[in-house]
Amino acid sequence: MSELKEKSFDMSVFGFDGTGVQVQGFERDESLPIPTLKEEYIFHKDTLRDVINFIDCAFDEGLLLKGPTGCGKTSVIQQVLSRLNYPTQLFSCGGSTEFMDLVGQWTLVKGETVWMDGCLTIAMRDGHSLILDEVDLVAPEQLANLNAILDGDNLVISQLNGKVIKPHKNFRIFATANNANSDSSGLYAGTQPLNIAFMDRFRTLKVDYAAKEVEVDILGKVASAIPPIIRENMVELANKVRTVFKGESDTDEVEMSVTFSTRTLVRWAIQTQRCQRADCAISYALDRALLNRCSDQSEVEAINAWAIALFGDEFKPESMK
Repeated sequence: MSELKEKSFDMSVFGFDGTGVQVQGFERDESLPIPTLKEEYIFHKDTLRDVINFIDCAFDEGLLLKGPTGCGKTSVIQQVLSRLNYPTQLFSCGGSTEFMDLVGQWTLVKGETVWMDGCLTIAMRDGHSLILDEVDLVAPEQLANLNAILDGDNLVISQLNGKVIKPHKNFRIFATANNANSDSSGLYAGTQPLNIAFMDRFRTLKVDYAAKEVEVDILGKVASAIPPIIRENMVELANKVRTVFKGESDTDEVEMSVTFSTRTLVRWAIQTQRCQRADCAISYALDRALLNRCSDQSEVEAINAWAIALFGDEFKPESMK
């Protein structure tokens, strides 16, 4: 494996000009797993600062981003790493995830049993970033095996006669979680409170949905044919649904089993732009972007009612035709 060539970037690569700040990254190497760049992505300055600070100096710890589903926890990590050309291993966690899934396993290839390195082993050895997505789905006793790694210790693979993997100087561990402590709301089925000893080995950032003006700007980039007032009302509806989903509404509202992630909002806008021949493109696209996932008809009716209040006669739900 060839060593990565270091390269400095100024903050214009993240959309902030004239700061004079330089950030360390690498020359582009297309053979490496670098996250896909999304040109339309807009960074929140404080979150960007924290992520860059961690990449620059990890101090034998990880970086945990916690926040509601779909608020962009994983995206911000990937988009920073993409612009810095940082090789990245992404692991989607689940309830059945075990520590050895990260380390590696023996597997049968063309009739022969061979060892396949896992994402943790590759990242530690080659100096990649490792993103543990939705880490709060993993059993705490499995995550405890990462404590020594987070402290900067070597990885010892007993299945390979005690082979030692030393952490590369560029190795970083990121994790995301919807529910890092506890979930009394019941919104995130399957998540588990993270062990306090595990969490103590992370810097922790709270991430929330982007500001209204940022999401309006994003929609302008991906669906420019939609009139500005429509895009603004789309974001307004998304924020209304999010408020009720999180239980932060001041009035008695129907309980929500779904919410508007930024990706759902973008999906709605793109499909609205593409489906102009539908009887009501806004409603048609909303059904397919979000409402068809609702577990109860009362949710559909509530969201449609809020949409009618925002869009007026332009919004005609299928159920009212």
